[in-house]
Amino acid sequence: MKRIALLGNPNCGKTTLFNRLTGLQQHTSNLPGTTVEAHHGEIQIQGETVELVDLPGIYSLYAESDDEKLVVQHLLGIGVSKPDALLLVLDSSNLRRNLLLQQQLQELGYPMAAVATMQDSAKRRGLLLDISKLEQQLDMPIMAINPRSDRKLGDSMSEFVSTLAKRPAPILAPNDSAEKLQAFFYGEKPKGLSMETLLRYNRIESILSVCQEQRALGWKSITVKLDRWFVHPIAGFAAFFAIMMVLFQGVFSMAELPMTWIENGFSQAASTIGHWLPDHILSSLLTDGLLPGLAGVVVFVPQIFILFFLIGLLEDSGYMVRASFITDRLMRKIGLNGRSVIPLVGGFACAIPAMMATRSIRNRTERLATILVVPLMSCSARLPVYVLLISLAIPAQHFIGPIPAQSFVMTAAYFAGIFVALIMAALFKAIHPSRERSEFILELPAYQKPRLQTVAQQAWLKCRSFLQEAGSVILLISVVLWALSSWGPGDSMKQAEQRAQAVFAAQNASQGTADAEQLEQLTNSYRLEASYAGHLGHAIEPAIAPLGYDWKTGIALISSFAAREVFVGTMSTLFQSSDDNLSGIRARMQQEVDAKTGKPKYGLAYALSLIVFYAFALQCISTMAVMKKETGTWSWPISLFVLYGAIAWVGAYGVYHLSISLFP
Repeated sequence: MKRIALLGNPNCGKTTLFNRLTGLQQHTSNLPGTTVEAHHGEIQIQGETVELVDLPGIYSLYAESDDEKLVVQHLLGIGVSKPDALLLVLDSSNLRRNLLLQQQLQELGYPMAAVATMQDSAKRRGLLLDISKLEQQLDMPIMAINPRSDRKLGDSMSEFVSTLAKRPAPILAPNDSAEKLQAFFYGEKPKGLSMETLLRYNRIESILSVCQEQRALGWKSITVKLDRWFVHPIAGFAAFFAIMMVLFQGVFSMAELPMTWIENGFSQAASTIGHWLPDHILSSLLTDGLLPGLAGVVVFVPQIFILFFLIGLLEDSGYMVRASFITDRLMRKIGLNGRSVIPLVGGFACAIPAMMATRSIRNRTERLATILVVPLMSCSARLPVYVLLISLAIPAQHFIGPIPAQSFVMTAAYFAGIFVALIMAALFKAIHPSRERSEFILELPAYQKPRLQTVAQQAWLKCRSFLQEAGSVILLISVVLWALSSWGPGDSMKQAEQRAQAVFAAQNASQGTADAEQLEQLTNSYRLEASYAGHLGHAIEPAIAPLGYDWKTGIALISSFAAREVFVGTMSTLFQSSDDNLSGIRARMQQEVDAKTGKPKYGLAYALSLIVFYAFALQCISTMAVMKKETGTWSWPISLFVLYGAIAWVGAYGVYHLSISLFP
């Protein structure tokens, strides 16, 4: 099977083309460094199967970062099979930069063709490209395409790729270019690279003078006008904060209706199933274990979809790369650089691919520092916890000045992680200063209309991944928790039932009435506390009581080390106490009253304390495993588990007691 490598500069539309041709759904964005691994897909060309390999975007073959070295490995066959041909993606709006890579690739001797994208962006900049003249100058076939909107792209590319795939595989004899690349790859520095690059650019200028015309623009582009504000050293930060505020408010307001539908749907399903099935242990497993745990996860899918849809719009429009630009100066002061913003932004989705994205950072010390602070970004697994706690303790009608209180607290939770991440990066820089040169070159692409279908598809993939990965863990833990909550040591459960009946009789003796549902709820409450789960929660309660947490919260904290979002499913399972009444988890928690104070047990102080704890604690086993892989040692993930856990405990303690004093 023929293998074609897809190459190009960052942010040239390479992965979008790969997705359109293969039907795969790799993440794309208007950010450099999105692809940090080789992705493989297959396409059918005239009855034959051709493998297409999407390699990371690079500017030059002289590799210094890990993603650049990955490209060179494939081209030189170092540890992997070489491609049979190369398909180069050229950004028509920035050919001067793109053609440097083209010249280096052409000298390796591979059969090669190119596609020219971004024709619309080039025209907006007054650049007119003659494709036929460019073909003559480069001595290779070139095709103009628009991978974003061309509906017949597959048909038009079929013959073009077929011609490339049928060309015989090269017999690559050793040549100067390959030897230089191999020497550079293994750490040797060939002489004359600067002069070589200068000569290449002289050649590029002569090519552009023949095939490209620059027309004068009598007006300033929208990009120039918007960047007066978005990349301004002061207004840029204000705009970023305002955009994030609107984004998080949208998570609440836009998701309220579908969230209610999901809650009502699960409630109706549990009620119906409870009436249909006989009183049996399997019925209890379904209505008290599986359904509450599943409901506690599915109900937050609308928020996750909306969050990543809005972030996707910002990425695809070209705004997020501006956030990298304006934060570069700040990043350098704390031992990072602007390129660190890309994995940090990715950390809002998941820390695992975000840490892998640090491979594009050339400075090893800065890369390590970025890896260490990525877990402090509030990932999507934290979102259900935040939404539950904020909606539990903060009414939607409350405002802090003109700002809705819920969106303010949500934004504060995200920025709290960012703030602590900056402090940790500065401390790391002070303890372990970098001796390497730090450089940050970033292109600001033109603003463009976001692709709504693609953005929605990527957001749905995030939701589906969340349901698949977290759902299986949550269902397993729900079954375990149901078992731990249904049985207890010795005859403790029987004694709990007897105590519940005695308390119920004493409470209703004067009234002379009997409420069967009230007795059932009281019995289930006593049984839960006497169960194995109750004993486990009580065992750790002394350590978490100063934070305002009870033994039920302790059980949820332990279970959420498998995945943070498991907290919601665990609380749903623990608070489900009636077969025929599956009300929302928030309503159940709001009904709980502190016996000592007579006030809500899970109030504002509790919610803020737990938000702070989840914002800082390293509670993800998968994240720790990937950190070990990227750093090469277990010492970093273990050390950070202890350090971030201590920061979370101290922060939650301070917030809880401050909230108690301010809002008694």
